[in-house]
Amino acid sequence: MFKPSILIVDDEISFRSAIVDLLKEDGFHCVGAESGEEALSILEKERFNIVFTDLRMPGIDGITLLRKIKAFDSSIAVVMVTSHSSVDSTIEALRLGAYDYVIKPLEDIELVSAIIKRISEKLSLQQEKEVLLEDLRAKNQALEESQRKILQHSLEISALYTAEKELLSGLNLDEVYQRSATYLSKLLDGRPVALWIFEPSRKKLAVKTYCNINPLDAKSWNVNFEEPVYTVNETLKATITKKVHPAPAEFYAIQGHQSFFGILAIIDLDNNSFTKREREILARFSASVAMAIENAQLYNEVKTLATRDGLTGLFNRRHFEDTLRSEVIRSNRHKHPVSIIFLDVDYFKSYNDSQGHIMGDTVLKKIAKIVQSRVRITDFVCRYGGEEFIIVLPYTNKQAAKGLAEDIRSSVASHSFPHEDSQPNGRLTISLGIAECPADGMDPESVLQSADVALYRAKEKGRNCVCG
Repeated sequence: MFKPSILIVDDEISFRSAIVDLLKEDGFHCVGAESGEEALSILEKERFNIVFTDLRMPGIDGITLLRKIKAFDSSIAVVMVTSHSSVDSTIEALRLGAYDYVIKPLEDIELVSAIIKRISEKLSLQQEKEVLLEDLRAKNQALEESQRKILQHSLEISALYTAEKELLSGLNLDEVYQRSATYLSKLLDGRPVALWIFEPSRKKLAVKTYCNINPLDAKSWNVNFEEPVYTVNETLKATITKKVHPAPAEFYAIQGHQSFFGILAIIDLDNNSFTKREREILARFSASVAMAIENAQLYNEVKTLATRDGLTGLFNRRHFEDTLRSEVIRSNRHKHPVSIIFLDVDYFKSYNDSQGHIMGDTVLKKIAKIVQSRVRITDFVCRYGGEEFIIVLPYTNKQAAKGLAEDIRSSVASHSFPHEDSQPNGRLTISLGIAECPADGMDPESVLQSADVALYRAKEKGRNCVCG
């Protein structure tokens, strides 16, 4: 059992010495004090678990000493030693926090031993409680740390999932590239990030985007190769590492299902080593970048198929109708002209019948290239169907459209097409009709009808001419 240390305070030396000697014989650490003043001085230097104090003493009496001890250390058990004549004072002492009391003269030392035993048991329980509480605090702290790590991991996973979701929602390649660097840098608490993508020749690995990096540095990090590169290898990584030197970098390949797109890297500009967590995030996010690039490429392919003519590569009829509708609405709203050129290959059925459809397709593709080479970047060239083509010219009046149409007509007429001498007029030509909004119509249907009528007039005039 726990052995408490005991302080005996009494101005009667015979009583004090007898109690101290008896308790020492029982194995207790026990010290005597002849006054309250001496007791306080001893307590300042050494801690005691139990204090027996006489109620009536010169100087600092027992009640005053009790108050001072409780103010100094409330855990000390104070036992009052009193006489029958001071019962009221004893009750006051108990009210102030005294543990118990004994009455002089002591007829049986066992009474003191019993009190000490009770206090010892209480102190033992208190110590066990403190040990258990400390163990509980340690376990709670460990649990809180574990919960903190779980929460941190959960937040990281949530942030990674959100970033990947946002990344995969991008259908524009440049947007995907930019998001890749921005989101990865955020996931890594602002670490510098760079993204290299192969150009079509696969002989150049160019920095497409970066985050928290000096633009001048990133501009010098492009890598050229003598031969096309199709797989990631240590030589490639070493080449890039040499470019970003002296800053260390952690690289990860952007590898799709069928293609190696490039390299994603975190750059250590501040010479802080990379953590396992950062490497794991880089590896997982690189896979998401590859998936996002594939999605954007697939979307662009589908979009091209939906808006482009498969033979000539020009916009198709559906896209023309949407474009014309938008441009006519804009023309009416902002009071500016928009014109269209409707053109048709003269005697194309005759050419197809005599030369075959393959040769006819070759002619259509060549005419498409000639037309595309004569228009502005803001104009829309569409294959309307068969041998018919339409050009939408925003912010262009009929006079300017006629000038362009004549330029296209003469370019086609002067071009040498295979077997064009088999044509009724001895060469391959086109006829063109012009219409303008709002002069020839306020709605898409009216403008198109006007251009069609103008084209019919050109046919009637003998073909290879412009009407409108």
